[in-house]
Amino acid sequence: MLVALYRKNSEQARPVYEFIEMMRRRYPDRVIRELDIDTRDGAAEANLYGIMNFPAIISTSIDGRLLGLWEGTPLPLIDEVIGSAVELQTV
Repeated sequence: MLVALYRKNSEQARPVYEFIEMMRRRYPDRVIRELDIDTRDGAAEANLYGIMNFPAIISTSIDGRLLGLWEGTPLPLIDEVIGSAVELQTV
């Protein structure tokens, strides 16, 4: 599962929106969940993975195991994020 964790309505939002849109164009079968850090779910997710810098991209397995975590800017390459999720599936 992929999650974009950021503060909506802030300067962080635009690069995340662009990242998500590019990812959807290149990998239409991949879904990325958007979470606002100012919500209960967003704060819980940040706490769970110890995230201190935003925006953050989180890649986890189905059972919740952390596969990749990128914090702050610049955002990671889309292929790097997708690759972290694919590596576990092929093992």
